[in-house]
Amino acid sequence: MKLFFFADDSLYKIFKTLEKIPRWKEVEISIEPTHSLFDNERRWKQIKEIIDKRSIKATFSTQNEKCKNFFEKIWLQTNYVEKNKILKALKMLYLFIFNIKKFHLDSKWKWKKYWIFLIFGFEILFTLWIIYLIYSLVVPNAKITINPSQNTETIIYNFRYYPAQNTQYPQYAKHISIPYYTGSFQYKYDLSINTANIKYLQNPSIWEIKIFNTTNDSFTFIPNTRFITDDGRLFQTTNYVELPAWYNWVAGEKIIRVKAMEQDDNWIVMWSRWNIPSWTKLYIKNLKQSFFLKEIYAVAMQDFTGWSLESEWEISGQDIEILSWKLVNYIEQQKKNIAIQNFSDKQWILLTFSDTINYDIKSIDIPYQIWEKSSLINWTITADINFIYIKRNDLVSAFSEYINQRPSEKSKFISIDQNSLVFFEDDGSIDNEWIYVVPTKIQIIQWYDFSKDINWILDEIKDHIVWADKEDARVYTLKYPEISSVKLKVSPRWYSNIPKLKSRIKIIVNPL
Repeated sequence: MKLFFFADDSLYKIFKTLEKIPRWKEVEISIEPTHSLFDNERRWKQIKEIIDKRSIKATFSTQNEKCKNFFEKIWLQTNYVEKNKILKALKMLYLFIFNIKKFHLDSKWKWKKYWIFLIFGFEILFTLWIIYLIYSLVVPNAKITINPSQNTETIIYNFRYYPAQNTQYPQYAKHISIPYYTGSFQYKYDLSINTANIKYLQNPSIWEIKIFNTTNDSFTFIPNTRFITDDGRLFQTTNYVELPAWYNWVAGEKIIRVKAMEQDDNWIVMWSRWNIPSWTKLYIKNLKQSFFLKEIYAVAMQDFTGWSLESEWEISGQDIEILSWKLVNYIEQQKKNIAIQNFSDKQWILLTFSDTINYDIKSIDIPYQIWEKSSLINWTITADINFIYIKRNDLVSAFSEYINQRPSEKSKFISIDQNSLVFFEDDGSIDNEWIYVVPTKIQIIQWYDFSKDINWILDEIKDHIVWADKEDARVYTLKYPEISSVKLKVSPRWYSNIPKLKSRIKIIVNPL
């Protein structure tokens, strides 16, 4: 395992990265010699303590002799690499220019009987290079490197999505078609509820907390921002919150309303544990300044009340009926989200049309009898979630086929922006044999095809910039919307104008 830290990497990043390395792991670490760490020996001792504490087999690699001495001073294992190859190459070049006889002798010792041919060939090439160099010094040349401007084009096409097992369909289909596949997975949903509080579950209580901001930045929090206590109980905001920054040594404050979430940070139902006392501290879960640095925190303005499990209640038939209905209704309403959350393969694309995701209820388990005395009801529903998906490569191939059928003389296709994929589900339809006709939108990235250059842009540039000042030539070249950036170089350096001869102007189009 190799780690490399740049000069602008923070100490916090370095320490946290080392703390995440598994125990007994062998790792090679490189740090740029200009990093501020090399000015503070105490910080290095902290790094050594982390390495020793986690029993990490760390080796610090460097090509800088000063860094090597620093590592050895604080007893860190070091891998020092000298730059021998470059020095050898420079020495051979020196001998060739200033001591050709010794260069011939060294070459003969290395290359034996082939050295004569190699040396003479090299000398001929060197002579030709000298002649070319002299010619270049006399006759200037210009090298213009341009980067084409990228632009996007939106494509919408009514693809036919057909069952993959129907291998005959693509042979007679008149439109571009994409095969789809079916899959399923088993899903279980568990929940506990107090029999006396079924209605409360639908209308949770709301309490007030005060947020304190000790940073120099103001923040805006959207509804459902999660707050967490030290023991993992979760609450969420009900409205947008504007939190002012620290000002004149006074923390920014804001009183907001929060409601308890159904489950805590460990996915355990909270119920009566929602009742936290006043002055309990809460932190914003996904905000570093709050959850880790404790610079932003909140306190409960009053005792949170509203739930109790002290009494026993009889389970009625209505309770069983309501819970069974809620279980099935939950699967029906959440089937799309459940499929998306459990669909993680990046090579597939889930089709989330109205009828491409369905479910089969396998069992509803409520292990209680009517009139049984219990303050809690636990239930479990098991269902098979069935879904339809396509392969990402098939979609890309289909759009590539669409583009190839409509070639452009002016533009050159670069790539497909897969993040712009949109299915117009409401506009779709179903043909016979479960063929889905769905308008599908995506954006393609392209630029002007300079290899064809049907607008003669490169010739126009050469005609206009001959003998022009370098800056004027650059400004003129950038006036074309097909060009995003220009790098212009004239040699020899003492020339400030573009050559008079168009043959001495070379325009290079950067590849993708």
